[in-house]
Amino acid sequence: MSLLSRISPRRRASHRGEPSRGLIGRHKVTTILLGLFVLVAGSCGSLALYYNIKLGEVDRIAALGDDVHRPDKADGDAARALNILLFGTDNGNGSSIKEELADGEWAVGAHRSDTIMIMHITADRKSAYLVSIPRDSYVKIPGHGMDKINAAFSYGGPHLAQQTIERLTDVRMDHVAIIDWASFKDLTTALGGVEVTVAETFTDTHNDVTWEKGTHNIEGEKALQYVRTRYGLDEGDFDRIKRQQNFLRAMLHKMLSQGTVSDPIKLTRVLEVLTDNLTVDEEFSPGIMRDLALSLRGLRGGDVVYLTAPQAGYGETEDGQSIVKIDRKESKALFAGLRDDDIESYLRRYGGDRLPDRQSVN
Repeated sequence: MSLLSRISPRRRASHRGEPSRGLIGRHKVTTILLGLFVLVAGSCGSLALYYNIKLGEVDRIAALGDDVHRPDKADGDAARALNILLFGTDNGNGSSIKEELADGEWAVGAHRSDTIMIMHITADRKSAYLVSIPRDSYVKIPGHGMDKINAAFSYGGPHLAQQTIERLTDVRMDHVAIIDWASFKDLTTALGGVEVTVAETFTDTHNDVTWEKGTHNIEGEKALQYVRTRYGLDEGDFDRIKRQQNFLRAMLHKMLSQGTVSDPIKLTRVLEVLTDNLTVDEEFSPGIMRDLALSLRGLRGGDVVYLTAPQAGYGETEDGQSIVKIDRKESKALFAGLRDDDIESYLRRYGGDRLPDRQSVN
C-alpha cells in the first residue's frame, strides 16, 4: 500500500468540518514587525530611545551554524535581499524558547509551531513578500524521515525547523524570528481592534460561531476566533491561511494609520507586547534591526504581497494523518525567486496563490 492515499487536487477538495489533528493552528502575528519597524524608525526623542532599549531586551538564541548542511549564501545583487524565517509558537511547557535551549538540549514537544512563513525583503527595500507554508505540508525532516513540516519544531526546536525549511527550499535564511502565540490577543487589544470584512455569512459549527456578512472591528478573543476558524470554510486550512493573512494585512494597515502613529501610548503598548514575546537569532542584533527599520521607512501596506506555497492536493498517510502534498515544480520556481530576489518572474509565469482583496476573503 502506498504511504500516500487518496490524493486529490486542492482546488477540488473540500475539508469543510474535517477534524484537526494536533494543536489548533497558530497565527501569523510576526508579520507586523515590519509595520512596527516602519512606524517607530521615524520616531524621535524618548520614544525612539525606549524603542532601542526594548530591542536590546528581545530574547536571542544561537544562530544555526555551518556545521550542518546549509544552502549557499546569495551573491551579486541578490545578496542584499533578506529572507527571514518566521514562526508562531505556543508556550508549550511554560518555558521560553531561550530557556528551553539554555542547556543545549531540546525537550520534544516543549513548543510547537503551526505557523511557518518566509518573509522576503527585496534588495531595493521597496517590496516585501510573505510566503506561508501550510503546517500539514509533507516533507523530509532531517533525522526523522517524512512527516508534517510543523513536526520539525516539536522534534528539535527552531534549529531543526530551520534546517528542514532550508533543505526544502534550497534558500539560506538570513534570520529567524519567533513570536509567542499568546501575545496575539494582547496585540489586537493594544491596537484598539482591527477591522475585517466577512464576504458571506457562514457558521463555524465546531465552535458554534456565526460570522455575519459585513465589516467588523474585532480584538482579543474575537480576533482569535477569526484567525482560528477553519470549519465552515470551503477549503479548510487553506481558507484559514487566507483569513490569517487578511487579518495581518488589516493589522498592518491599522499600525500605519495616523491614529496609531500619533498616539505614543498605543505605540508603546504595541511595542511592549511584541518585544516581550519575541525571540530572534543572535545575529539579528538591535543594530541590524534598526538599520532594517530605517531602510524600510518608505514601505507601506500595499507593498507587501501575501502568498501561499504551491500545493498539489490533500492526502493521508497509512496511519490516517491528513497531509498536504507540495507542488514540487511550481514550488521550485517560487523558492528560486526567494533565492534570486526575483519573485516577480515566478508570479508572471504561475500567477501564484495570492491573497485576494480584503472584500473577497471569508
